[in-house]
Amino acid sequence: MTNPNQSQVELLVLVGFKGVDQFRYWYFCVTLVGYLLIVVLNVCVVLVICVQPSLHQPMYVFLSNLLFNTLLGCAAFYPKLLHDFLCDVQLISRRGCIVQAFCVHVYVAVESNILMVMAFDRYVAIAHPLTYPTVLSSSRVYTLLTAAWTLPVVAYVSLLSLTSQLPLCASHVNRTFCDNRSVMYLSCVDISMLSLIELVFACTVVFLPMGVIFCCYVQILTVSFQVTKSQRTNKALSTCIPHLVTYVGFVASIVFEIIQPALVGKHVPHAFRVMMQMEGFLVLPLLNPLIYGVKLPGIRDSIRRLLRKNLHNLNWKHAWVLPTTTPNRDT
Repeated sequence: MTNPNQSQVELLVLVGFKGVDQFRYWYFCVTLVGYLLIVVLNVCVVLVICVQPSLHQPMYVFLSNLLFNTLLGCAAFYPKLLHDFLCDVQLISRRGCIVQAFCVHVYVAVESNILMVMAFDRYVAIAHPLTYPTVLSSSRVYTLLTAAWTLPVVAYVSLLSLTSQLPLCASHVNRTFCDNRSVMYLSCVDISMLSLIELVFACTVVFLPMGVIFCCYVQILTVSFQVTKSQRTNKALSTCIPHLVTYVGFVASIVFEIIQPALVGKHVPHAFRVMMQMEGFLVLPLLNPLIYGVKLPGIRDSIRRLLRKNLHNLNWKHAWVLPTTTPNRDT
């Protein structure tokens, strides 16, 4: 039961920005450039995959979903962050905080799920290449992607619906953005049951996919050692490198998120802790389109062909532009 004397807070303060007032405009400019780069790079790779029929394969379909999820997650984070850099006090409504927390959690969970299905895709391609078209048929690919998106949405709609009903007695969120745990800690009532539900969700949507990814790569390494002379296998293994880099970066962001609360009160610079909070929205969104665009021959060659074609069309149009003639003075 809710105590009628408990105050219901509707406006929250993001206190993770303390100490940035002196450099707010510099932070704003750097963040804006970073966000624009994230949007341009990820959109370019997604468009290349969409317009090139040769890239309509499971591996690239999964990749386009990974990058599209990145765009959605960053859209829930960066506009508010840029606005806050220009404000003296960083405020957010309770409803807005819940919505942002939902978007952040779904972004992380969908990223985890897509990385899991990408690892499964590489495992089947390397360990069972003959049955790959059957195992990862178009219908199965879309089923996996539907589950990867739907399950996190359903889970966090349920969790944050419960969180939104909590009475809040405090208004200071110790972060630069909202998440479910930060909102729960502002509550006036016991949240042990809700914390347990959040832990179960976190284990299901983050740590279970990590276990599946680990098992897939153990099997991939086992197969690669058995058939080291196979050129096809070595070529397939090279496509695992971007995925492994992304996976390591994702695990690093999870580790930073876990240890970050333990650093409160320690002799750790506040700016460093803020960077740890933002790592998942900064490093991977910039790194993923770059490493996939460079390391995957299909995307790299498609980008080259599109650039060559556009340059050729541009030169062809210029060739048909008639030069301006000057009147003959002798006539």
